[in-house]
Amino acid sequence: MQTTTGKIETSNIPFGARRLVKRRKVVNNGAGTFVRGDGDAAKNNEKTNSAEECEHPAFMFGICVHCGQRATTVKNDGGGGGGDEEKKEERGGANAETAVRYLHEGLTVSDKLLREAKNEERMATLNQGKLFLVLDLDHTLLNSCRFDELNDEERESLDRKVEKREEEDELRSKLLGLVGGGDAGGGRRPRFPDLYCLSHFSTYTKLRPYVFEFLEEASKICRMHVYTMGDKNYAHEMASLIDPEGKYFHGRIIGNSDSTCSKTKDLDIVLGGDDCTMIVDDTSRVWPRHARNLIRVDRYHFFRKSATSFREMEKSSVMERGLDEGEAEEEGAPAKHREVLKDVLAVLTVAHRMMAFSDGSGHREKKDHKDVREVFERNGMASEGENGGNVESVDPASSSLLLKGCVILPSGITPSNDERPDRHPLLLVAVGLGATIATAMNDNVTHVLARADNTEKVKWGRKRGLFIVNGNWLRECAMQNAKLDEHNFAT
Repeated sequence: MQTTTGKIETSNIPFGARRLVKRRKVVNNGAGTFVRGDGDAAKNNEKTNSAEECEHPAFMFGICVHCGQRATTVKNDGGGGGGDEEKKEERGGANAETAVRYLHEGLTVSDKLLREAKNEERMATLNQGKLFLVLDLDHTLLNSCRFDELNDEERESLDRKVEKREEEDELRSKLLGLVGGGDAGGGRRPRFPDLYCLSHFSTYTKLRPYVFEFLEEASKICRMHVYTMGDKNYAHEMASLIDPEGKYFHGRIIGNSDSTCSKTKDLDIVLGGDDCTMIVDDTSRVWPRHARNLIRVDRYHFFRKSATSFREMEKSSVMERGLDEGEAEEEGAPAKHREVLKDVLAVLTVAHRMMAFSDGSGHREKKDHKDVREVFERNGMASEGENGGNVESVDPASSSLLLKGCVILPSGITPSNDERPDRHPLLLVAVGLGATIATAMNDNVTHVLARADNTEKVKWGRKRGLFIVNGNWLRECAMQNAKLDEHNFAT
């Protein structure tokens, strides 16, 4: 009988998942291959008995890691055909299986063991004082465009920018070498303009402004995953751009073929808990079961083709308008387009603070956390005639409800056709800090939150002597954990 031992690398596998993939002994007795744990001296008759009694906790490439029996049931596979209503086919309790190939190639586990691993990872991460964060890629953290979607003029412009970035990259490496700044050839890639030509994908990719800073700060309070509808190779390539040193995701990258749904996304294969997970995505409909976890961001369109494919207004892309997020038309002028990821970071900061991990001064408290979904659902949306200033449902004992008593009327913050305006980052920050969001002009409104100073709601608010503020007021209140003077953030 021939015996070989195979070790599965677990250094990049989350703590709760390591129980799913352990060192196993693969035995070939001439009649087939089976797997058994180290130290087992099972004989052939014992193997048969254990196979009959085995609950098959996990399979590696179709072989049970406990008894060696081949899988015979249809597993809850990722990226398969059929509708999403067939996602969770019941096959008799413990026999139900889910593919978690993003953790390890070929790995399928029973739903029972997956629940145990999710809970174990949840507890370990919460004990570290962190939340879970699931990040979309396209139109959220970056924007990609194929070569064949660009005209010659656009290609030439992009090639010049890429060439300039590469020259700056080379110069930066030389300067780092001269001043002893560490490994001159490694480290983070230059942040401007963060445009890359990926010839092997026939694609240009532009990173969203502030993405590096966002990931660095978010990693301090969140355990992060990537979850994209793109294929796995593309997902890993994009992850290498935003995380070139590989310090944020550690293999937690889920592509379309890894998902248990073909057309939607779900937290069922994300190790963690729904009550402590935030999702950042530009599309709300792909998360039908987890809308309460969502931070819905405005789509990032750097390329013209990207904007037109979503039927955006003319000159909605960065290439057309000439200004990126956070850039102003002239020095000293306010930016015309918000740095969206800064607003998202503010939401995460509020969520983390309100989850009772910290008292705001950095001191970590040891107590049961709140459900992160409830942090942003205190007051709901107060419409006209609904006592839009009633915030009595807010917990008065919390010192973090800085904006308790504020009733905020948004103006031009979300598109008129937005299906979930309540999931916009700025409105989530407002509610998380204790404010109520008004959906119409009424006597209870105290603040008008506006992008521009000439809207009807702004004019209405000025006549009544209300505070007219921009989004920076909410963001800075969240980041500084203080109610700041509204006059310093006038629209």
